[in-house]
Amino acid sequence: MKIRLILSLSLIIIAQTTFAQASVQIIKVKGDVKIRRGMEENWQPASAGAWLDEIDTILTGEATEATLAIKDGKLFTLGSNAVLDVADLRQITESELFLYLMSKKIDQIGPRQDKTKLRIGNVNVVHGEFRSNENIANKGNSKNWIYEKNGAYALYKNALATNAILKLNKILLKYPDLNDCGEIHFYLGQAFETLDKPGQAIDAYKKALLKNDLEGCDNFQNWDKQAESALQRLNQ
Repeated sequence: MKIRLILSLSLIIIAQTTFAQASVQIIKVKGDVKIRRGMEENWQPASAGAWLDEIDTILTGEATEATLAIKDGKLFTLGSNAVLDVADLRQITESELFLYLMSKKIDQIGPRQDKTKLRIGNVNVVHGEFRSNENIANKGNSKNWIYEKNGAYALYKNALATNAILKLNKILLKYPDLNDCGEIHFYLGQAFETLDKPGQAIDAYKKALLKNDLEGCDNFQNWDKQAESALQRLNQ
C-alpha cells in the first residue's frame, strides 16, 4: 500500500509539471488535417500558424501530413491516418516512464482480501473518442487503435522513444482484446532498443511474435522477420 501511494503521488507530480509546458504550433499542413479543441466533439480544419494547447487533438487523414513546432523549436512530423493528443508531445524522461511502467505492474497485483485496491491514475489528459469525416474512427470501431498506433509510431520516428512507449502501453490498456498480430509489441521492442534497454526489448519482441503466431496472421509488413532478427542480435 505504501509503495502504491508513493507511486501515485509521483505520477500526480509528473502530471502537474509536464502539463504546464507551452503550446505547440502548426507549421505546415498537407491534405485534410483536422484539430479538435479541448473536449469539443467537432473537428475543424487545421491551418498553418495555429497554436494548439495540451488538451487539443490533431487528426490526419489519408495521404496527409502535419508539421508541428514543439519544445525548443524542434519540428515534429505527424504522418497519414494518425491521431495524437498534444499532451502526448510533452517530454517524458526515462525516470517518469519507469514510474509509469512500475505503477502498471503494481496495479496488476491482486489486492489483499482485507484491503481496498488503490488505483493509480493515468498521467495523460482524459479525452473523448475521436471521429474522422468518414466515421472510420467512431466509438466502438475497431480501427480506432490504428490511428492511435500511427500516432505512437510518429512519436518514435521523431526521436521521442519514451513518449512512444508510454503511448503504446496505454493503447494496450485501452484495447485489452486487440487483435493487432503483435504489432504494438513490435514497436515497443524498437523503442526500447532505442533507449538501450535490451531486456525489455527482447520481452516485447517475444510477445509480438507470440501474438502473431496465436492470431494466425499473414504478416505482409514482414515486421515478424525484423523481430526475429532483432532477437538474434540482442541474444548474442
